[in-house]
Amino acid sequence: MATDGAVVSRTLTLVFTDLADSTALKSERGDRVVGNLIAEHRGHVQRLSTVAGGRVVDWAGDGCFLTFPAPSAAVSFSLELQRTHAREAHLPGVRVGIHLGEVSERTGPDGEGGPARVEGLAVDLAARISGLARPGQILLSVPVADSARPRLDPESFDAPVRWATHGAFALKGFAGEMEIREVGLEGIASFDPPAASEKAAPAATSSQEAPGPREPTGEQAREKPILAVLPFANLSAGDDEYFADGLTEDIITTLARFRELIVVGRASTFRFKGQAMDLSEVREQLLADYVVQGTVRRVAGRVRVTAQLVDPSSGFHVWADKYDRDMEDIFAVQDEVTRTIAATLGVTLQDVATQRALKKSPGELGAYDSVLRARRYTSLLRADVHAEARDLLEKAIALDPNHAEAHALLVNVYLAEHRFGANPRPDPIGRALAAAEKATALDPQSAYARCWLGIVHFFRGENDTFQAEAQRALDLNPNDPEILADIGHYLAFMGEFERGLALSRQARALNPLHPGWYFFSEARYDYDRRSYENVLTDVERISMPHFYWTHLLAAAARGQLGRPDAEDALAELLARKPDFSARAELEKWNAAPEDLEHLMEGLRKAGWADGA
Repeated sequence: MATDGAVVSRTLTLVFTDLADSTALKSERGDRVVGNLIAEHRGHVQRLSTVAGGRVVDWAGDGCFLTFPAPSAAVSFSLELQRTHAREAHLPGVRVGIHLGEVSERTGPDGEGGPARVEGLAVDLAARISGLARPGQILLSVPVADSARPRLDPESFDAPVRWATHGAFALKGFAGEMEIREVGLEGIASFDPPAASEKAAPAATSSQEAPGPREPTGEQAREKPILAVLPFANLSAGDDEYFADGLTEDIITTLARFRELIVVGRASTFRFKGQAMDLSEVREQLLADYVVQGTVRRVAGRVRVTAQLVDPSSGFHVWADKYDRDMEDIFAVQDEVTRTIAATLGVTLQDVATQRALKKSPGELGAYDSVLRARRYTSLLRADVHAEARDLLEKAIALDPNHAEAHALLVNVYLAEHRFGANPRPDPIGRALAAAEKATALDPQSAYARCWLGIVHFFRGENDTFQAEAQRALDLNPNDPEILADIGHYLAFMGEFERGLALSRQARALNPLHPGWYFFSEARYDYDRRSYENVLTDVERISMPHFYWTHLLAAAARGQLGRPDAEDALAELLARKPDFSARAELEKWNAAPEDLEHLMEGLRKAGWADGA
């Protein structure tokens, strides 16, 4: 007897296409003619999807259901299909809907029966979105737009790619609202408001368009800052254009990995190469909130790179720096300078946005501002800030259920209930895991979401899964200081002291204004090496006297040194955390057996009662 095939959960980009008015055409032109049109359309779909790396899951009359491994591939396919139908005027317009989410792939009985079926809520949402589209229109959800936009090469199309937002829609059968975006080719796409149907209706009346490279306008769509990196000027006597251009391109590519930013593509910014320009003109044409400018000068075996971040609306310099390096390996220099500039810009822009959010009243906070304000907790680790952050993030998700960054940061905040006992509620690890899975489903390219999915597994005692997800996070963005520090922090706590320390030092180099907890891996490394005096120095550099772990490490190090003030550190520890249990705490933090006993030895020498 046959049995059901295997079921595998995956995150895919889902595309539904549908020929417009095919039923009416049958009445006008006959079944045979329309059948030929559908066959021709299917040929285009099959060819273009194969080129883009997609898979046809199902044909249904004049419609098609496809999956793609990445949003950018799905959008590229859809634009090519839009262009193809526009060129061949005898073909009806095609409607396209795209969504990103976790699905179940089920093979046929006993693993046979052809390609796997794809099922799940995300499939139904993609179908609902396609039902909104007008003929010739490509509609998509926010996670698809945010992921695809910085990765799409506009030069691969013979018309400008434009983006728009159409507000939030209530989709039949689903709770909440979904913001609908549009992508299309200039002169082909209509950018009209979606056609509301019995399956979907507008929840907001606004319909706004964002020309050129800018993310759609409107309060929610404009929340992420848009950054334009202009071509760095070559000031060298020789021909170093290749180095200046390569450095600019690398910075653009590296910055695009920061999910907090929208980075204008190379094709748009390199139009300004070699031109004397007014920044207000750049702002008007690129609609950028911030502009990066720089120079490259090479003299006698050394190179100097300068960079500055400017607010073009005011001309105010937000940040500026210079980098002097030997040119022994020009490509290594280019890589180092790229990483440093990109990381500094990412941190600087996040800080600027956070300061703006902090100045707003609670009634003015949208989802994005709420996330920015909640980020304060990641540097302070205070219980009062934790409660505020949790409220802000839950509010952000209520405002925008598909806000991937809010779900990702909520993993950090929920886990703090377990890690530190901060404002605990039932099942913090379970809630954190659910938030992490939602964040990675909404944005599979988010390094921060991947990082914190791994950390959930760390606290579940699943170290192999933690390390696998941590590596995926580093592959997605190896230049985000917070991710480097987080992963280094947890590697050190599980006994991988040298690996953890290396990542934490890299994070500190990329973000000189880092929070004090970046030094925890240094303290754990020094304690393992019996460098107890250094541990005390590290604790001072952590500079978090409100945080009980600093007193734990200070007590253990002073105990190992035989210092009489070790008991004072224990007293401070218990004042901060009266219900503290040393062994349970260290086991919770995944301490390796030898490391755990080493810390317990220091605490006992400080006066801790054995067995506590």
